Amino acid sequence: MSLFPVVAIQGARQTGKSYLARELLKKSFPHAYYCSFDHLATRNDATRAPQTFLLGHEESVPFVIDEAQKVPEIFDAIKFEVDQRRTPGRYLILGSTEFSRMAQIRESLTGRMGRIRLFPMTLGETLKIDKPRDSFRRQEVLQYLEYGGMPGFFSVRESDEREALIQDWLDLICLRDVHQFQSVRADGDVASALIRLASTLEEPSRAEMAKHIRVDPRRIETHLKILCELFVLQKLNPHASGTGKPIYLPLDAGVAKFLGASQMRCLHIFLMNERMAKNAYADKKRKAFYYYRSPGRQIIHLIEDGPDSPVTAFQLKDAERIVKTDAALMLAFLQKNSGANGRVFAPIMEPQKVDACQFAPWEEIASLVRACTQFLL
Repeated sequence: MSLFPVVAIQGARQTGKSYLARELLKKSFPHAYYCSFDHLATRNDATRAPQTFLLGHEESVPFVIDEAQKVPEIFDAIKFEVDQRRTPGRYLILGSTEFSRMAQIRESLTGRMGRIRLFPMTLGETLKIDKPRDSFRRQEVLQYLEYGGMPGFFSVRESDEREALIQDWLDLICLRDVHQFQSVRADGDVASALIRLASTLEEPSRAEMAKHIRVDPRRIETHLKILCELFVLQKLNPHASGTGKPIYLPLDAGVAKFLGASQMRCLHIFLMNERMAKNAYADKKRKAFYYYRSPGRQIIHLIEDGPDSPVTAFQLKDAERIVKTDAALMLAFLQKNSGANGRVFAPIMEPQKVDACQFAPWEEIASLVRACTQFLL
């Protein structure tokens, strides 16, 4: 807010964007004014006269606009206003979709807007931990794999009530949200099937999904893009040194568990969210995320590649007993990618080292301070 005239907070439905802007940030920005384009009259006013709509709130700093993507014309008006007066922190815009051409938004506000992706809460956030902590308890990790980090779901301990809330959330996405992209014809049943397959398929790629629901791969591709635009699915491209096609994972471990995901799939989502959330909220250059698949179809679950740091690989295991062959894939990756770091997480009690490969307990995935130690061949 101190650097950019426009700041965007984007993320899936019910990840806490509105509450963050409306309730938490008002302590820091007492002159902020909040409005939402979910409100029909407000949306109509902004659509008819977007420039006038902004000028009517010129003294509000920041002017907070929720569900901004519902009035694509507002982005052109914001660009004009910012180019006339480039004051940091003028607009805070929230959205549950990407601000893209698919949402009929032509103006990207390049150079004028800073973006933050809001993820489901990390394990530390669900436990209300606001200070650095070296490690967590195994039971806390297992609970997170079941409940996830969605603000409206994870604290509901009655399973029937929690499952009803998740189902309502999925229904809203598949029956309403997927249809807001007017440039494509979406099918709620296809969207629902894809979210479930992303939770349960061993390799949730477009081709594998098409096989299971017998829908044209091009139509599958369209719906996957919609679900990624809504931040419901996260796309992971294969690392350049490996094989395979892009895979798609649900945004939250609790949602995936509800849809039938295995513990390893939930663990994969947990790892992805912890690393991506920390990357999104850090005041550093953003990293790119991939997965690695060997020619023998073995998986390293997450690869981080940043402009100012070496490549870092994270692999997951589900056996408590570590044997020498468990290190083979990671060691091969490190050998292929000179200078890379690697760490394998397993359900062990204490860190172990096999050859040049470091194994750490699952709990350390959520460590807030302990950096991934570099182990080079």
